[in-house]
Amino acid sequence: MISEEKIKEIQKMVRSGIPEGEIKENLKREGYSKEDIDKAFAPRQYDMRSWYLTFGILFFFVGIWGYFNSKSWLFGFSAFLFVQYYREMIRLKKEAERIQ
Repeated sequence: MISEEKIKEIQKMVRSGIPEGEIKENLKREGYSKEDIDKAFAPRQYDMRSWYLTFGILFFFVGIWGYFNSKSWLFGFSAFLFVQYYREMIRLKKEAERIQ
């Protein structure tokens, strides 16, 4: 099992310019498993819920205003953002359940 301190140290090494392949080989020599190494190099998952919700609401109101003034369908894009917000909520719930 790889510790959080070691993961932070690895991330610091990557940011300083050391190639990932070299770091992975050093970790293998130190006795870390492939799963531990993959965990250390896993891409970061960002939480976009606030952006989806904020711009969904913004596009909704601006789109409604535009529809009545110039027959614009911009508010339809807000539906897409609300769907993405919902999908992000489901993804984060599944990830939390998987961790527990």
